[in-house]
Amino acid sequence: MKILIIVGIYPPDIGGPASFVPKIANLYSDNSHEVTVVCLTDVQSEDVEKYKVVRISRHQNLLIRWLKTIFIILKNGRDANLLFVNGLPMESYIANLFLRKKVIRKIVGDWAWERGMNKKLINESFDDFQNKKHGLHLEVAKFSRGWTAKKAKLVITPSQHLSTIVHKWGVKKKNLKVIYNGTEIYKSTSSEIVPSQEPFTFLTVGRIAPWKNIPTIVNALKIYKNEGGRFKYYIVGSGPDKDYLKELVADCGLQNEIEFTGQLKKPELLNYYKKASVYIQASSYEGLPHVILEAISHNLSIISTPIGGTNEILLGGKNGWVWDLKNNFKPEQDQLIKIINTISNNPRDDQIKKHNAFNYLNQNFDEEKNFKEYLEIVNI
Repeated sequence: MKILIIVGIYPPDIGGPASFVPKIANLYSDNSHEVTVVCLTDVQSEDVEKYKVVRISRHQNLLIRWLKTIFIILKNGRDANLLFVNGLPMESYIANLFLRKKVIRKIVGDWAWERGMNKKLINESFDDFQNKKHGLHLEVAKFSRGWTAKKAKLVITPSQHLSTIVHKWGVKKKNLKVIYNGTEIYKSTSSEIVPSQEPFTFLTVGRIAPWKNIPTIVNALKIYKNEGGRFKYYIVGSGPDKDYLKELVADCGLQNEIEFTGQLKKPELLNYYKKASVYIQASSYEGLPHVILEAISHNLSIISTPIGGTNEILLGGKNGWVWDLKNNFKPEQDQLIKIINTISNNPRDDQIKKHNAFNYLNQNFDEEKNFKEYLEIVNI
């Protein structure tokens, strides 16, 4: 079978789709499928993969890029049996008006909500956004995200929560399937679980965007330092809020404690998982964050907001420390300090949560097991 995978972000970009697509492309290639990946990119590079990679530069006129993307999907999808859409949904939909191919969509979030947050058109939670009326710009975006999703033969989400949301967009339940994200399980970890060591080394990985609420973490750590706490905090990734965040770190006098690594390739990222003791996520929304799975696999304590599919990992605090959202939207810095101090004073409780998390990871999020479902769905 010939499979065309379409995605907005791809290595060296970071983020869920950028981690997922190379793995799924290799999986299909290793199982005798002919795979082509069409993606956006900041830099052109020579890809040496088992499959073909077609890169489209992000840095061009938006209309020209949009038309070019549709043309390239048409060109590469002409002989394909299946379009696997993990990004660029509208371009894929328009191209498929002519191609008329079977489409599988993977939806990991709501780009209409993200657009509203990035453009500062809204300041509300992911779930509230689904139920409220907005200006014309966002209502058009909301219509298009639902319209394109309804045209897929099958829509995959990484969490039950997101599946429920996408059903509200108009996708029929029979066309929805939940496949949890998976990660490589470092099987030696389960026998090595020990309490987190102080001073803590904190880690956050992902796009530096408004809904990630990283400034809240920085402000909390400023207070933690003033109260005598010692720590190192690594922020891995890039994004629209990076310059603002660097200024905030300087204003807080935390240049020695907080390090921005930029985007990292997997071997470099693994080194930071090994350095860290606590993973912190402050997001207002996540589908089901792959980085938390990786952090658990590397024996990190987890502090996270219980948003989207994240609580399908945390299980209400059984597998990690829950950092509550105020008004269902943003966490408060005072509670983060309390959680850090609780971990310090209750290492046994932290150890139990890590042990629970690792066992749950092994049972439900083993990449090798979960990826078998992707082999089955191509024959729908």
